[in-house]
Amino acid sequence: MKFSAIIILFYPERPILLNNIRLLENNGWQVVVVDNSPQSHKSWLSSSVEFRHCPENAGIAHAQNIGLLLARQQGRDYAMLLDQDSHLTEHLLQTAKQRVIEAQSRYPDLAAYGPTIVSEFDGQVVRAKVQRVVPDEHGFLHSRQIIASGKIIPLAVLSDVGLMEDALFIDGVDHEWCWRASRKGFRIISDTQALLRHKQGESRKRVLGMTFKVGSPVRLYYQYRNILILLRRSYVPLYWKVRNCVALPVRWVINGWCLEQSKERRRYMRQGLTDGLRKRAGRYRADQ
Repeated sequence: MKFSAIIILFYPERPILLNNIRLLENNGWQVVVVDNSPQSHKSWLSSSVEFRHCPENAGIAHAQNIGLLLARQQGRDYAMLLDQDSHLTEHLLQTAKQRVIEAQSRYPDLAAYGPTIVSEFDGQVVRAKVQRVVPDEHGFLHSRQIIASGKIIPLAVLSDVGLMEDALFIDGVDHEWCWRASRKGFRIISDTQALLRHKQGESRKRVLGMTFKVGSPVRLYYQYRNILILLRRSYVPLYWKVRNCVALPVRWVINGWCLEQSKERRRYMRQGLTDGLRKRAGRYRADQ
């Protein structure tokens, strides 16, 4: 079986990136890098890495699609999607190869396999707050959705499920693809035997005893807009719709009054709500 790893860049940290690439190549993964940064980072990479540059920032969905299509054209069987701020280990890469093949042999309807995510901030396993899943006798969790980083896709399923949705640009892309795959009869699995350290958000902030993820203000635009877009879709799980409808006003208060750059955050949230109601997708434009 042939494996590719697709790493999406946006102002990456060089030591983390190069260490991940070294581990991937040492363990037999073909590496594809798609760079959404304005300035190319190709000079950091060896000639063995397939490199594509999108200086206008095409969005994570489009960048992932570039990598997926390239891996499929080159005859790869599986492709792993990776964010630049995930920390790979040799054990993870070896385990993931073996376990995704095992998962597909047990479950031929497999659309995506992912590791258990460990938070870079506190070292704790990231668990779903609403959706509860119990591992089967093989250590696999049958999930509604998994995040993009570490997700391994058998490339043959793309002909049925399709690619990532470009119009969403970033937030919700990973979950929407999983829900779409489930609607078409495919299975999403995460693995208790494979662990991936991953950094979700730029930092954490405790407010009134609760911990919130803190990201850049512009991400709030995509979060608010894409929630409104996805709420209209019948295949999106009801629990996700309810949870996010409840969370939107809470996020508004926390981001709009309790965090730094609160005025800018309110502006992006307002624009996200406006564009979400208008069904306007794609990249954020300051003049829209």
